[in-house]
Amino acid sequence: MKRNISSTILVAGVVICVVALTAASKTGSDLRSQLIGGWRNVYVKVSIHAKGKPDAVMQADSSNWEKRLGIKPIRTHFLEDGTYYSEYFNLKDNIVRRPEGTWSLKGDSLIMTELKPDKSVLKLHLAITGDHAVFHGMIDFDGEGVDNDEYFGIQKSINK
Repeated sequence: MKRNISSTILVAGVVICVVALTAASKTGSDLRSQLIGGWRNVYVKVSIHAKGKPDAVMQADSSNWEKRLGIKPIRTHFLEDGTYYSEYFNLKDNIVRRPEGTWSLKGDSLIMTELKPDKSVLKLHLAITGDHAVFHGMIDFDGEGVDNDEYFGIQKSINK
């Protein structure tokens, strides 16, 4: 009898593991397919942690983006082949910056490797609900060479 219970528990454990792994890989696949396309910033908050200085917070949303940042909301395009590019337009609709590179997902972590014009790697937690994506992680916003500034951004799909 003990052997049958042990076998049943073992089989149940294997089934649970297979179901969990299948669900996890499906979620990653779903997240990837949801991310592909164009996105436009609607909100950003960066908490800047500079060594020896008080923390500063930079925040902008659709009501004050242009006045606060002096540019139009950034548009980022994630392509199916694993590449991306972002477009920064000034207030006269002229493109002023166009970084590009590769992207990949590891679970719910988005890894963006910028290849042009600079070389850098950005790792952010990603969640997508409907036509909005939330990005959160540590970045080097102030250019001091350390990923110690907290980034929180919301983007809206421009495909839907």
